[in-house]
Amino acid sequence: MKTREFNYEGVLKQSGYEVFGSEKGEIYPPASDILKNLGIKVLPFDPENIVKIKPDCVIVGNSVKANHPELLKAQKLNLPLYSFPQFLEKNWFNGKKVLVCAGTHGKSTTTALLSYLMKRGGYSPSFLVGGVLRDEEKNFGYGEGEWMVIEGDEYPSASFDRVPKFFHYKPYAVILTSLEYDHADVYSNLEALKKVFIDMIELLPEDGLLVYNGDDINLNEVVSKANLKAKAVSYGKGEANDFRLLKVDSFLDNQGFMSIFEFSQAYKKEAFQVSLVGEYNVLNTLGVIALLKGLDLFNEDIEEGLKTFPGIKRRQEIIYRDKDLVVVDDFAHHPTAVRLTVGELKKAIKPELTVIFFEPRTNSSKRKIFQQDYVESLSIADVVYLKTPAGIENVPSEDRIDLDRMVEEIKLKGKKAFKLTEEFFSYPRFEWLNYLGKKLVIFMSSAYMEREIKGFLAQLS
Repeated sequence: MKTREFNYEGVLKQSGYEVFGSEKGEIYPPASDILKNLGIKVLPFDPENIVKIKPDCVIVGNSVKANHPELLKAQKLNLPLYSFPQFLEKNWFNGKKVLVCAGTHGKSTTTALLSYLMKRGGYSPSFLVGGVLRDEEKNFGYGEGEWMVIEGDEYPSASFDRVPKFFHYKPYAVILTSLEYDHADVYSNLEALKKVFIDMIELLPEDGLLVYNGDDINLNEVVSKANLKAKAVSYGKGEANDFRLLKVDSFLDNQGFMSIFEFSQAYKKEAFQVSLVGEYNVLNTLGVIALLKGLDLFNEDIEEGLKTFPGIKRRQEIIYRDKDLVVVDDFAHHPTAVRLTVGELKKAIKPELTVIFFEPRTNSSKRKIFQQDYVESLSIADVVYLKTPAGIENVPSEDRIDLDRMVEEIKLKGKKAFKLTEEFFSYPRFEWLNYLGKKLVIFMSSAYMEREIKGFLAQLS
């Protein structure tokens, strides 16, 4: 029984376990590609899978509800049950020092960058990332070194294990990128969310390290309220930060995105390059640098590695490019992430026309709590297409996001807006494709918009 956050079947298979999975719905790239490459069999959903396979234990994804038939069958057979974070804690960490990257935005890219740089630096870390690394075509690895790099999430671990996932990781050091209200299906308000972050960083040992975005007002509050035993280091643009970002210049060249940035630490200025786009990605990079320097791990190989970091799939991933058009696939779904991502892509690419295909796919996105924020963020574009997400009917109508209203409100801002329908796949060529200036098209969803992307790319041929 799977979760979409990590391909944990791959982690377990690499560690020597025999692994089977089951899934009720379709599995999308890049997760489906990883499973295929690893030769891991995913069975159609059926409670009898538990009887036929006779597993030694069952790992249950956090999306599996307490009344799930396979879970009930496993319980009836008295099989050991684990959430994935529980299993990692008991069977995979093996005394390694765990480095957790957490926060509302940017944690996947930050985790991937930290693991990549530690590999380049010669530290052979183990790692788990909530996105697929482009250079390895997977999101996990088990190294011989003493370090474990993992993406931290505050979502409950499983229906029977309501502990936030990152509590199980017992961190030695933590990077906190940002903190905004999210997971509205779990946390009633921002204060409840702050509390779990306070509790998590209080787990850090005395010789551990906390690195946090000092420009984030919510993180500052969390750090000030925590009974923190570890050393704390801040990064950001503000003068009070230990690592202060001074300047960023992002651009797109023939090799891809690149940012040149300057920062100061202890009155010393340094200038680096990183193969990422935008100030927000550079700030996350600065957090990684602060962690590595704080743990006395930074070296010349790591500095060079910043220039060659291949990134992860579905994070500002260019999927088509010619002289007049750049098409990007991106995971951004929180309204702040949408606004920042679109804004920074526009700065780097400098398009004359920007088009967004957006799907509010997560449990929080489907709720009207962020509706007005989405209108503001999406209106950065010139043309917006909104896709009705799967499962929206499961959200109570009074709490549900209203895409029709969003279309009208975006139009009132002088932009073009449409709801995607099944007819999308038989649309004639989009009229705006005939525009002669440079165009930027962004597909944004927490799930891969495969049909829409293929349908759009087919119009380019």
